[in-house]
Amino acid sequence: VPFPQADAAFAASFAAQAGVALELAASRGEAERLSVYQDRDRIARDLHDLVIQRLYATGMSLQGTMPMITRPEVADRVTRAVDDMDETIKEIRGAIFALQARDAASEPDPRADIVGLVEEMTPMLGFAPSLRLGSGLRGLASGELADQALTVLREALSNVARHAGATRADVTVDVDSDGTLTVLVTDNGTGIPPEGRRSGLRNLADRAAKFGGEFRLEPADPGAEKPGTRLEWRVPAAGQSG
Repeated sequence: VPFPQADAAFAASFAAQAGVALELAASRGEAERLSVYQDRDRIARDLHDLVIQRLYATGMSLQGTMPMITRPEVADRVTRAVDDMDETIKEIRGAIFALQARDAASEPDPRADIVGLVEEMTPMLGFAPSLRLGSGLRGLASGELADQALTVLREALSNVARHAGATRADVTVDVDSDGTLTVLVTDNGTGIPPEGRRSGLRNLADRAAKFGGEFRLEPADPGAEKPGTRLEWRVPAAGQSG
């Protein structure tokens, strides 16, 4: 038996209102998730920019006092304190990654590999680099591009460790809103050598060109006694497939 027209109109009106209610609920839920993600990102930034850097500076200060210590037992205690700080920094880095790694089961996220690589390179450098990983990496579709980013970062940090004589390095890896994957490494070392780019750096330029991107190498602080180096590797990530 067909519905009377009045009943059909009522049912359509009810369905429309129910649809609006569902949309509002979904929007509210998305807003709540976004708020949680923003809080996590803020906490992660504070941990990195305030806590880790302060611990690192304190550790460097303690290490600087070692030549002034004459009693071996005091030197041992200071060394143990510095080692404990290093372990604490590693634990905080793990906590930062856990805060940033959301929905990891549903989307690829190469950030764990980047954190592991930076931890691996830290002893060679003699200090822990500053590390910023953007949330855009979470959706990086191409496994090949993630591997390329790791290769670029390893080469950049190896050059800092072997040639720069630096005491600080800052690393940023992200995919921006335009779908561009960027690996940025700056240091406060001696700068680009007079003989120009080394073969490893030429390889990075070739890798960028292969993916339709660009590679830049320039002084981080032109005119300074130790101008440092700014290495930027950018390739389009949008549309790439693994």
